[in-house]
Amino acid sequence: MQDQRCGGCRKLLFKLEPGALVGALSIKCPRCRSHIELRPVSPSPERPERDGKDRLSAQIPGNPIAGSTG
Repeated sequence: MQDQRCGGCRKLLFKLEPGALVGALSIKCPRCRSHIELRPVSPSPERPERDGKDRLSAQIPGNPIAGSTG
């Protein structure tokens, strides 16, 4: 768990599990009244690897990629 503290007065605002923040979060510190905006670090870059074959072009009749000589 990560402690999320106010940048102005260092008051503990909440604790957060890594990866739990999905969207933007805006809160106001109850002690010093400063506004805090948090955003996720970045979207996860995990994408399936392509094997070099395009499924859509394999379904089109007469497409040279599909192997037919139309």
